[in-house]
Amino acid sequence: MKFDTKYHHKKEKVMNFKRFFKLTVLCISMLIIFACESVDEPAQESQVNDEAVTTEESVDKISVLATTPMIAEYVRRIGNDNIDLSILMPYSVDPHSFEASPQDAIKIANSDIVFYVGLKYESANLVELLENSVASPDALIEIGTSINPIEFSENKHKDDDDDHDGHDHDKHKDDDDDHDGHDHDKHKDDDDDHDGHDHDKHKDDDDDHDGHDHGIYDPHFWFDPMRVALAVEVIKDELIKSDSANQNSYEDSANNFVDQLKALDEEVSVMISTIPAENRKIITTHEALGYLETRYGFEVLTTVIPSLNSEDGITPQSLKNTIDVIEKNHIEVMFLEAETSSQYSDTIEQETGIRLVSGLWVETLQENQSYEEWLENNINIIVSNLPLEVNDADDHDHDHDDNHDDEDDDDHKGHNHK
Repeated sequence: MKFDTKYHHKKEKVMNFKRFFKLTVLCISMLIIFACESVDEPAQESQVNDEAVTTEESVDKISVLATTPMIAEYVRRIGNDNIDLSILMPYSVDPHSFEASPQDAIKIANSDIVFYVGLKYESANLVELLENSVASPDALIEIGTSINPIEFSENKHKDDDDDHDGHDHDKHKDDDDDHDGHDHDKHKDDDDDHDGHDHDKHKDDDDDHDGHDHGIYDPHFWFDPMRVALAVEVIKDELIKSDSANQNSYEDSANNFVDQLKALDEEVSVMISTIPAENRKIITTHEALGYLETRYGFEVLTTVIPSLNSEDGITPQSLKNTIDVIEKNHIEVMFLEAETSSQYSDTIEQETGIRLVSGLWVETLQENQSYEEWLENNINIIVSNLPLEVNDADDHDHDHDDNHDDEDDDDHKGHNHK
């Protein structure tokens, strides 16, 4: 019995030692785990702080608003990731019919910079909302006054049919003596005749323009890449004023964009050169191709809609004038704009047999479309549908005689022919 007792006592001691050892190991393990967790906490806290800094930095981006997708495209190409860019108007929507909402006023007020086309492109109501909602007057930037705008020529097309069927059309590119210097050099200087009146009084020109919603100057400068380059400079300068820390980035992006615009200009010139100069005559829905005409030698003979954004100005006489221009110039194609359809196009087609070509986007970009893609698409539509062969000499003589018959009175037909 003694032997058994001693054995059991010895065995019990061994078991107690093993329990103690296991307990000790467990405690040490828990201490190690706790210590590791304590060490990780500063790292986790540091990570949280880094995320907070990153979030704060993103909040510090300047907030930029553009009224149209076209202007937003230019701003995006310069600002890149340095700005928080918003667009007021939806893609593929006619800007002339856009109506702002109360939420838009909040969006305007929260923007550090607001870029808009100007030259009465946006409606008077929208311009008023911009002026009243923007954080400060210096934050509202009008692009159009800085791109050497040209005058609308629609009054020439509509009012001189009886006396000057070809007179105004031949001078689209030769108006330098009449107003180019005036328009390009003094559009910011508000001369006594009209400059200040047109640019500064967005709502007061109705009497001067027969109820038209636009002013004297054509805002569709995006048909000239070199005038877009002028807009790029304006946008770059304004971004630098508001965010000088990213000046180098804005300058580099602007320079790259301008280089691309120069290449685009050369590409468009080559495309258009395939069309004989005599055949670069265009009739379209409303007057939006003035810069294309000035830059690349097209001739917009007339437009169906005399007003920029409505068909209210169309009269039986103006419709007849359009038909007369088509017949006298043997025009084969009329281009229809995607944003502005005209119910009178079918009438003109029936009367003249002219072919209607749709698909021109003259006001805005489509979603995910670059400026280069937009211009190339429009030029392709025009070039691929204009005739490649020049009319016979007999046709030119016939046109010449017709013009003189219209201009000379009944007693002196042929007087000017020598």
